[in-house]
Amino acid sequence: MEKEYQDLTVDEVREFMSKTREDHYQLVDVRFLDEYEEDHLAGAILLPVDEIEDRISELSSTKDTVVYCLSGKRSVAASVFIGTHPDFTGRVYNMLGGYLEWDGHYIEDMPNLKVFDTDGADEDLLYQAMNLEKGAHKFYELVLEKFPNAPFTPVMEKLVKAEEAHAHMIYKFWEKSQDNPLSFDDVYASLPGDILEGGLDFDELAAKLMQKDAGCQNVIEMAITIEFSAYDLYRNMAHLYKDTEMEKHFLSLCQSEKEHMRIAADALHHCR
Repeated sequence: MEKEYQDLTVDEVREFMSKTREDHYQLVDVRFLDEYEEDHLAGAILLPVDEIEDRISELSSTKDTVVYCLSGKRSVAASVFIGTHPDFTGRVYNMLGGYLEWDGHYIEDMPNLKVFDTDGADEDLLYQAMNLEKGAHKFYELVLEKFPNAPFTPVMEKLVKAEEAHAHMIYKFWEKSQDNPLSFDDVYASLPGDILEGGLDFDELAAKLMQKDAGCQNVIEMAITIEFSAYDLYRNMAHLYKDTEMEKHFLSLCQSEKEHMRIAADALHHCR
């Protein structure tokens, strides 16, 4: 009898996620709320194993699904529940060893979805997304100002350009909803950038950068936190707007954030 799901090691899951487009899969955390709030893998949707049968409609039935828990025991049951559901056509993968085997980056606390006014129009969400990119842009410029000759300077310069390019991509989505849109330069200049990607407060993060004796590794890790938080936020926003045009926009942002994450993570070798 064919198994309802396929087991993948942590390394295989990491490879799968790195090679698969954001709109082709979903990552599901089946632990409890307090465990998820303490830490979770970036982009994971929280769906506790004891609630799956009642809430399975919250997941896409056509995407591939990667399921994990703390040690791999709960996720087996969840994988069976999902894999045997008559409406699911995507492949289901169970991550062996669970979170305990994962040595990559994780996100503390819940994704800060409150940075988006989900009661507003779609163009308002995109405008807010541009502001998050502006906040990250400002932060990386502040890093360059504080550490003008640091070994990671080329990386920060690359991230500054990447954030502005990302904002420009969002602008192209946004301008379609406007009758007489301002130019990108005018819109971008008017944004306060008071919140960074992932809902991090710019002033708080800037104060942390300026007050502490931030060495090379600390600065790079702050950049990684920003980029992973952005990825986590956009994945969850995509899930919130699943089966709509906004889902496609947020998944496009996720795809770009993967490259930002790679740029930040690869910079760690400058600190050796």
